[in-house]
Amino acid sequence: MMRAVLLATLVTLSVVGGTARAETQLFAPENLSAWMDVRAVSADGEPSWRASDGNFGKLRYGNETKFDLAQAAINWKPRLTDTVTAYVLAQYTPGSLTDFGVSEAFVKWKPVPKSDLRWSVRFGQMFPPVSMEHDGPGWSVSRTITPSAINSWIGEEVLVDAMELNVRKTILGQDLALTGAVFTGNDTAGTILSWRGWALHDVASDRNSRLPLPSGDAQGWYQLFGDYQASFTAPMAEVDGHVGDYLRLDWRPPAPVAFNLEYYANHGDPQAVRHIQWGWETKFWNLGIQAKPAAHTEILAQYMKGKTDMGWPLGEDVWAVDTDYDAAYLLLSQGLGAAKLTGRIDYFAIKDNSKRSVDDNTDKGYAATLAYLRPVSDHLDLAIEAMNVQSNHPAGLTHALAGHQSQTQLQIALKLHI
Repeated sequence: MMRAVLLATLVTLSVVGGTARAETQLFAPENLSAWMDVRAVSADGEPSWRASDGNFGKLRYGNETKFDLAQAAINWKPRLTDTVTAYVLAQYTPGSLTDFGVSEAFVKWKPVPKSDLRWSVRFGQMFPPVSMEHDGPGWSVSRTITPSAINSWIGEEVLVDAMELNVRKTILGQDLALTGAVFTGNDTAGTILSWRGWALHDVASDRNSRLPLPSGDAQGWYQLFGDYQASFTAPMAEVDGHVGDYLRLDWRPPAPVAFNLEYYANHGDPQAVRHIQWGWETKFWNLGIQAKPAAHTEILAQYMKGKTDMGWPLGEDVWAVDTDYDAAYLLLSQGLGAAKLTGRIDYFAIKDNSKRSVDDNTDKGYAATLAYLRPVSDHLDLAIEAMNVQSNHPAGLTHALAGHQSQTQLQIALKLHI
């Protein structure tokens, strides 16, 4: 359905754009960019959740020291008319169940404003506007290597086919914006969060992504569902035919501070199943704050609180898999000439409301991150990052791991971009 709507939209926008002076530009240097991210990594503690046999590790790497190609990507941003643009991000991420895919692909129509009311429309595959950290090229972070737990999860499981409208207006010196969308897909959001727990990493999903669930017959998901649940989750799966939505309000007063509040709900059917992928009813609130107390100093903070349900009802408003989740971070970034020094503290937790004797999804922890980024040349950037995560996840016992885990990860990244 969404693909048919997108095709109709492209035709409509081409007609609308054709009434204005066409400024088509497809393959000029400013329309194309590409980069390759290589790293030297050392990490202790439990193996990464990305391991082929499925684990509970909280970080991208675990129990290893190596050189790694983290990502190679191409970002195409053609201009179709003077008011219509497109955006396509294709990436290669070795070590995933599916290494190559398209992460975002959408068309944007931004008419020339005729008053102080400004608006734009996006149609296609996109991440909802939740993250304040992913403001770099190609949905990348610009202050650290690794995003917060909140925005790592957005990159994992909250990728949608959407029709999104954004409206902006200045009233009495207050800049206000309202963003709303309806979407399809994303019915499985909540799967990896519930059965693996929170994680912190910079691997963003794409249309083909398959995220491995913790493996083994002792896992809660296998005990409850057996072969009726795939050993992986597909973030963009459409299971029940329901339409989801999100709504975000941005407020920027005449001061060096900005606020945003967003509500997301996929309106999934917890009992629907298709291709061994179950629907999850997932919803959350997200609050974000950005402040710039000095010219080269920036503070970011986010708090997310949500709930996800799946399976069959056990009683009033309780399901076979029934989890509440919340997370927060506080980030301080200081400019040092062309470089940035950034520190961040994360909190994350999951409360399991059902069947804990079989499927204990309880998860709680804290993380500390320190990162230094600077350009080496016009086409090469250097990043150094140290992270430590302290977590308690009882399900780790099914892999003969202690419930409490302490893990440290060091990364040196070189990003070559053209």
